[in-house]
Amino acid sequence: MDRLRYLLGLLAKHLDVQIALLAAPEFNNGLSASLVGNTDGKVNMGLKALQITGNSIMPMLTFYGNSIADRFPTHAEQFNQNINSQGFASANLTRNSIELAQQYMAVALMFGVQAVDLRTFQVAGHYDSRDYLSPATKLLCSPSYPNCVIIT
Repeated sequence: MDRLRYLLGLLAKHLDVQIALLAAPEFNNGLSASLVGNTDGKVNMGLKALQITGNSIMPMLTFYGNSIADRFPTHAEQFNQNINSQGFASANLTRNSIELAQQYMAVALMFGVQAVDLRTFQVAGHYDSRDYLSPATKLLCSPSYPNCVIIT
């Protein structure tokens, strides 16, 4: 369980960099800052608030990624064992980590879909990106998909 939490934290750190690259115009190859969809609006922050939300989730995932087994020994059985299983505590932390990771993956997915839709608008003049996606990712933007995520 400790290792799973550690790997979820690493995944979150990687996604955090990917999100930052998509939000920054100096790195996103011509997309709007913070992936603003309507650049004609007087006030439009795009996905900046969502990025800040993700920035609050990611450090928690990396913090939960710390091992509990080697930091909190309990001395049991008349002190003949100096490290006992911390499986119960580790499993509970892992359950929390998985819930946070799901939320963070949703944030990352929204950034990805928004970036693809904005790029499609630049290339084709519309937001239906299904013609420009691979068959594996096309389902994410298909209206027939019940949990379709389309941000325009």
